[in-house]
Amino acid sequence: MALRPAPPRCRPAAALLLVAGLALPLGGQTPPAASAPQSLLRALGDPDPRRREAALAGLSDLGPETPALVQALVAALGDEDLYLRGAAALALGRLGAAAVPALARALEGPSSEVRWSAAIALGRVGSPALAALPALNKALADPSEHVRQAAAVALGGLGPSARSAAPELTRLLSDRDEAVRAAAALALRQVDPAGRASQLTQKALAASLDRLVPALMTELHVPGVAVALIQDRRLVWSRGYGVRNAQTREPITAGTVFEAASMSKPIFGLLALQLVARGRLDLDQPLATYAPEQLLPEQPERLKVTARMALSHTSGFPNWRPGGEEREGPIPLQFAPGSRFSYSGEGIFYLQRVLERVTGQPLDAWATRDLFAPLGLTATGFAWTPALGARQATGHRDDGTVLTTSKYQHPNAAYSLYTSAEDYARLLLEVMQAERGESKLLAQASVREALAHQVRLDVRDPVERPGAARGTAVFWGLGWSLNATDQGDIAHHGGSNMTGFRCFSQFSPSRGTGLVILTNGTQGSDLWTRVVAAIGDL
Repeated sequence: MALRPAPPRCRPAAALLLVAGLALPLGGQTPPAASAPQSLLRALGDPDPRRREAALAGLSDLGPETPALVQALVAALGDEDLYLRGAAALALGRLGAAAVPALARALEGPSSEVRWSAAIALGRVGSPALAALPALNKALADPSEHVRQAAAVALGGLGPSARSAAPELTRLLSDRDEAVRAAAALALRQVDPAGRASQLTQKALAASLDRLVPALMTELHVPGVAVALIQDRRLVWSRGYGVRNAQTREPITAGTVFEAASMSKPIFGLLALQLVARGRLDLDQPLATYAPEQLLPEQPERLKVTARMALSHTSGFPNWRPGGEEREGPIPLQFAPGSRFSYSGEGIFYLQRVLERVTGQPLDAWATRDLFAPLGLTATGFAWTPALGARQATGHRDDGTVLTTSKYQHPNAAYSLYTSAEDYARLLLEVMQAERGESKLLAQASVREALAHQVRLDVRDPVERPGAARGTAVFWGLGWSLNATDQGDIAHHGGSNMTGFRCFSQFSPSRGTGLVILTNGTQGSDLWTRVVAAIGDL
């Protein structure tokens, strides 16, 4: 609860009415000192809020030995004047241990407003509030989200002495209220700094997914979902829900192969960055100098397109030319290369064709040799193979009916990646390792450049996430979309193919966390959006 400042009319009145800790009646006479406590206590029941505030200010200057003081201050926690409630909580916090028994009782009273204020006061008491630990633990299940939040804050302030509250705090990590989840996460780090909190957090996230995902699958007619979680730069949990195909009913596992759709693009970016590190590609050298590519209509500006522009979607190409890239139809530039952002699969596909000439190999062979095989990824490839097909999920329409199973024979860096949730999570882990200089496959400088802000986007909103993960601005790196947040950038990318697949991934380089969600239904975008809005503050 934020303590509201007193209205301007109240503070001067209270100040003028106090002399040496005694409240003057509004009529102007100073009562004898001996009668001051009783007159102040009586004034707390005055119908005029100014008189009540002045009385409380006088009582706050008295010590805990004053008879009935604590009881009067606790009663003031339920006053209709919000300022007076806050002032009473502050006063009780200053009283310390003397106030704890009464606050513990108030925490179990019938009024949610009093319980809320009592929890706030206990948060200000400090270590003596440990005597109210049972009541604070119980308050974590209070019907009021305000009480739950304030109780979590109070427990966090007790540090490791309140470790017994960790299981209940863990449960609150999946609370329906965002502020409660944030308070519980902070409290867990305070009560269990040795690391057990991270295990509890993992269990809470898994429990949240087990609750959210099946319900959303039913509501949105999404037959299958695979999820993988990253904590502490490790793949800590993965699970499959539902079926690969609504007709054949094979179950989804964490190793089931999905279409990654546009999540192919940042993985292709990693391959391009490998060539940069080897001196075979300069991000800022025009691609036309590496390999001539006949693209119609002829436009001189096309000669300025670079790998950096293609990967940051500032090339000037449209997303896709009319009829698709395989028809080799006209592909005019929409604006001067490098001048602004516009998402473009064609820009990625153009860079792919140039780099295939640089490497002398098709994308799927080159990607497997340089990235997928060294990481031991057996469910990932840019082109369909029988081995991938044996584990492949089928896409579905909005109503859950089956679409034709894809077999991309010709790799396309913009959308043709096949992968599993676990394999894609391992790719994210490799990026995070490289960012710390701990990868043998990806250069630290290249990855840091990929995660740097290449262009700011004013045309897209941040992905909705709770708590400190709420985005404040959107940028694009080299392959990744980047949401700036109060806890550092979150890199992410989604995907949507016409074959019925919707997917999403994110990772936080600074926190070492990540999430992969793959779905085989066209309403899977709604599913992952709602999941990330609930738990995306990993």
